[in-house]
Amino acid sequence: MVLSNKRKTSGFIASWLFVTGSAVSAQVKNATRETPKDEDTLLLRDFEPKSMLHLPVHNVERARFPVIDVHNHVNDARHPEREHLPPQRVIEIMDRCNIQKIVILTGMWGESLERVLDEMVKRYPDRFMVFTQIDWSKIDDPDFSQEMVKQIDDAVERGARGLKVLKNFGLEVRDKSGRLVAVDDPRLDPVWEECGRLGIPVAIHVTDPEAFFLPLDGTNERYEELLAHPDWHFYGPQIPSKEAILAARDRMFARHPHTTFIALHVANWPENLDYVSSLLDRLRNVMVEFGARQAELGRQPRRARKFFLDYQDRILFGTDNTPEEEMYRNYFRWLETADEYFDYAGAPGQGRWKIYGLDLPDEVLEKVYHLNAEKVFSRFKGLPKTGGKGP
Repeated sequence: MVLSNKRKTSGFIASWLFVTGSAVSAQVKNATRETPKDEDTLLLRDFEPKSMLHLPVHNVERARFPVIDVHNHVNDARHPEREHLPPQRVIEIMDRCNIQKIVILTGMWGESLERVLDEMVKRYPDRFMVFTQIDWSKIDDPDFSQEMVKQIDDAVERGARGLKVLKNFGLEVRDKSGRLVAVDDPRLDPVWEECGRLGIPVAIHVTDPEAFFLPLDGTNERYEELLAHPDWHFYGPQIPSKEAILAARDRMFARHPHTTFIALHVANWPENLDYVSSLLDRLRNVMVEFGARQAELGRQPRRARKFFLDYQDRILFGTDNTPEEEMYRNYFRWLETADEYFDYAGAPGQGRWKIYGLDLPDEVLEKVYHLNAEKVFSRFKGLPKTGGKGP
């Protein structure tokens, strides 16, 4: 494809992305360049080619089976500055799309948690669920482990039904000495054990996409995304490798076989489904969900479909997106149809590629949509009544 027939160059300009001739250039250098004429240069950010493929389109208005979205942050406690959706509006979206329940992962603790529970769960007890979190500001307290156990017990008594661990664990959480707190730090062992005793799952986000740990250059497939979000780039000698962090996480999983862990974002390595498969084969207490990883799975449809068939009892539905009809319908199209070469939800934010439908059989769809999540949440035991507290 030819986008221009001439090129005028007198240097380079910082972070200038352009398409010229038959090449796509990404140049980040300090220099100068003549102001290009419109017919000579097209900025990459303005390059939005329309596919000429004539393909079937199967829009799915409602999921074939009721859905539990186990990865959401709507009206949570951690981001009060985000746009707030009236709960009734969220319910309307859910009803139109056949969303049975939404799990709000970031409920925090104490009064912050109580506010989310009051607004979402107490008003709509069958439609929402909220998880609590760890207070890392107390990591240097001598009794940190027991403080967090008590905090989780209090959260469960208030109504929380799981624990969410954010990605700053293993990357940014440090003690007063400046040392990173490792994912398999023994100070957290009592926390994981308490979750197992209570029968609540631990939804854990550890590391990020593989490209986020690589140099930011012309070979990085998430280049544009990382330019927009430089704080997502984890490359350098001061940062542990992705592999090292995941290895610590997997050791921690193995130490707590009676606790259910939901390894978010397809165990945060959907680019390597052989690794994720091996993890699930080794550790029966681990589940995965695919929030915000539709783009990764959808571009490898044959391998991803095999993964869904092989591990149909271990995969949960999640989006990590604000509830919207079109977002959910895009996910349904991806899971339910054999459509080819269409945009993932939020494209091209994660990368300039298309996805393909998985055309999952009904028995697999129903497990992924809600049956697997129901099994996880049915393990809830709550606080022992002998302790004077009830679930």
